[in-house]
Amino acid sequence: MFGGKTEKYIQGVLAMTLLFHISSVTGNCTNTTLKLFDDQIQAIQKSVRTIVEDGFCNKKNAPVGFHAYMGSTKTYEKGVVWVYDSVVTNTHNAYSATTGKFTTPEQGLYIFSIDTLSDPGKASHAGLYVDGKIRSWQVCNNGGGKSQWLTCSNSAILLLQRGETVYVADYYSTASIRELHSDFSGAKLN
Repeated sequence: MFGGKTEKYIQGVLAMTLLFHISSVTGNCTNTTLKLFDDQIQAIQKSVRTIVEDGFCNKKNAPVGFHAYMGSTKTYEKGVVWVYDSVVTNTHNAYSATTGKFTTPEQGLYIFSIDTLSDPGKASHAGLYVDGKIRSWQVCNNGGGKSQWLTCSNSAILLLQRGETVYVADYYSTASIRELHSDFSGAKLN
C-alpha cells in the first residue's frame, strides 16, 4: 500500500521499537536462558506481523490521504489539470501523479489544501474542481519586483461521494507554477 521502501521503513521502526522493550534475561547461558531469548524473539515477530497485517498497513484501517508537489516549474493553460508529479504520501493509491487527479475511495468529509508559488511578475488562479465543477478559488498574482516571491494557499472542506474526482486547474488564464513549493494535499476527516 505504501510502496516497498516506506513499508519496510515502517516495519523496521516497529521492530526496533519492540526490540527496545525486550527485558534483559539473566542466567548462566544454559538452555533455559536461550529458550527465554527464543521466546522473546518469537513474541516480537508475532507482534510485528500483527501490526503489519492487521494494523495501520491494512488498507481497511489506513486513513485516506495524499500529498504531492510539483517536481519542476510548469506552465498550464486555462482549464488544464495541474499535475503534481512528486508524491510524498498516497494511501489507497487514490491520487494519480500521471493525471493530477484524486479519486475518493470512500464517501466522507475531506479537507484539501493547495499551495502555489508564482515567479516574480507571474500569476496563477488555482481552482479546486470536483468532477468538473469548481469548489474553491485561489489567486496568486505576483506583479511585484524582480526579486519578490509570492506563495498563496487555501483550503477547502468538502463532503464527497465515493468515486468523485478532485483536481486543480487554472480557472482564469495561463498559470506559471514554481517547482518544490507548489503542492496539493487531501485527507478524509471522517
